[in-house]
Amino acid sequence: MKALLLILNHAYIFFGTSLYVGVLWALHFFWFPTWTNLTVDNYYNQFIPQTTTATEFFTIVVPLMFLALVVLVVTEWKTAFRWVALAALVCLSTATYVGQLHIIPVNKILAAGITDQTLLSELLQKWMFLNDIRWVLLTAMWLVMMYYFSAKGDLLQKLSPTKAESYKVLNSEF
Repeated sequence: MKALLLILNHAYIFFGTSLYVGVLWALHFFWFPTWTNLTVDNYYNQFIPQTTTATEFFTIVVPLMFLALVVLVVTEWKTAFRWVALAALVCLSTATYVGQLHIIPVNKILAAGITDQTLLSELLQKWMFLNDIRWVLLTAMWLVMMYYFSAKGDLLQKLSPTKAESYKVLNSEF
């Protein structure tokens, strides 16, 4: 039962990390690459509902990721993988710090309504820069977790066929 719970815990970490980094990659490359074209007349409908929904969603997902990462740190504490678990926790903690202390205040100002184009441009530039920081952090976290699962499962060894397996594949009849 303990093994199943750890599998579910670790799966949630990878699910949450993939989801979070996926949203940030999509934000960076697909959703807001034209943020410089937003004006005081059109930014609200193109920006606020999306950011509000994402904030509400990740307000549930991220705390559970923290809990799952704490479980990972505890279960790997006496192994060499503790550093991997701690690195993932640092990435998520730093991204959360940037989000909560720097991005959310900008979101609140934007949601209140902006009528000055210069202020809007400055706030959106700051918002994009801060999200780029989270994008890098969550990409690093995803890579750390990919390393963890690959190394823990010894995937490179399992994906490398032995000479006998290679010989069997080459000489098999199709």
